[in-house]
Amino acid sequence: MAEKIALGITTRALDQMSSFVDFLKNAEKYNHKIDHLIVGYDSHEDKRIVSELSKYTNVVSFQKGNYPFLNKEMRKLGLTEEEIEVLIGTPERKKYGKIPYGTARNYILLTALFLETDFLLFFDTDVFPKVLTEFSCENEFKFREVDFVGNHLKFLKENNDVVVTSSDYTGYYIIPKMNFPYLKDLLFGLQKDDRYFYISNVRRPVTRTSLLENIFETDKILGGNLALDLRKFDLLPPFFSTTLIVDDECYLGRGEDTLFGPIIRQYGGKCLDIDMLVFHNCFGDFPNEPKISLEKNRNRFFYACMGWVIRNPFFNWIRTDYFPKREKKDYHERLRALRKGSKAAADYFSDERFLKLPKAYKMAYEKLESDIEHFHKLLDTWNKLKHLLKIK
Repeated sequence: MAEKIALGITTRALDQMSSFVDFLKNAEKYNHKIDHLIVGYDSHEDKRIVSELSKYTNVVSFQKGNYPFLNKEMRKLGLTEEEIEVLIGTPERKKYGKIPYGTARNYILLTALFLETDFLLFFDTDVFPKVLTEFSCENEFKFREVDFVGNHLKFLKENNDVVVTSSDYTGYYIIPKMNFPYLKDLLFGLQKDDRYFYISNVRRPVTRTSLLENIFETDKILGGNLALDLRKFDLLPPFFSTTLIVDDECYLGRGEDTLFGPIIRQYGGKCLDIDMLVFHNCFGDFPNEPKISLEKNRNRFFYACMGWVIRNPFFNWIRTDYFPKREKKDYHERLRALRKGSKAAADYFSDERFLKLPKAYKMAYEKLESDIEHFHKLLDTWNKLKHLLKIK
C-alpha cells in the first residue's frame, strides 16, 4: 500500500498562493505524491486560492478553533468534551483572537492522524524549498532547489528510532543587526545572550553550499522545516506552548517546536538535523537588508522578545526536569539584566512596549505551575488518544 504524505501549515489567513504552491510544485518535480495539504487558518480563507491549490492535491482547510470534523472524530474515538478541550481548546480566541502555537500545530497533527497519514511535513508561509548558496554585497544571490520531501523522508525511513527530522535556515537571522547600550543585558534576560556577537556584528544572510553532509542528533526543532514519521506514533508527543495576558493583551509564547525535542527524547525517540538549510524570507523583502528601524521589523522583534520571555520558564523547567545536568541560570540575575536591557531598548526604539518585558517575565514564572499542570493533562490525554487509535 502506498505511503500517504501530507504537507501541513498554520497561517493567519489562507489568502495567497506562495509558498504553498512552491512546495507542491517542488514535490511534483521530484515525483512525490502529496495526498493532502492541511491548512489551519486564524481569520479567513480565499476560496479562489483553495480552488487553485486543489489542482495539485486534496486541500483540507479549516479555521482553528472552529473545526467540526476534528471534534466529531475525537468524540467517535471515545474522548470526552473535557479531553478534547485539553487537546485543541482555544480559551483566548473569543476575546483576544489568539491561539497558542502548540495548539495550532496539534490541529494539523491530529487532522493528519485521522486522515491516516504516514508522513507529515510542516513548512511556513515565509519558507521555500531552496537553499541560499551565494550572496554578495551588491545583493547578487543564487539559490539551489532541494528535494524537500525526499530528503526528509530518506532519513526518517533509514532510522527506526528517528521520529523527527528538521534543520535550520539560510537567509537573514530572525533578529536584525542592532547594537545599543545594554543590548547584551537584554539578550541575557531573554536567554539569547549566545547570539550577542552575531546580532551586534553580522548583517549578511546565512548561505550554504553543502547539503546533507553534517547530520547529527539534536533537540533543536524548527517548525518551518520539519517532518514527522506518524508510523512511529508511540514515540510522538503533542506540541505544547503557553500564552500570557499582560495589561489585557494576549501574547503568544514561542517555542512549540523548541520544546518538542526534549519531549521526543523523553518518549524514547530521536530528532535528526539533516543539514538542509532551506530559505527563510522572514522579513518578507529579501534581498533587502532588514533594518531594525523599520516599524514592521521592530514589531517583529518586540513580539519575539515577549514570546521568549513567556516560553523560558517552561523551557527551563522541562530541560532541567528531563535533563538534570543542564546548567541552571539564576532567576534574579536574569531579571536584573532584563530590567536594564528593556529600559535601554525602550529608550533606543522610543517604544514603551519593551518596558513590559520584566513584568511578563515575573508573571510567566508565577504561571509556571499551572502551565506544568496543563502540560501533564495534555500528555495524559494524548496517551489516551494513542491507545484509542490503536484499538480503533
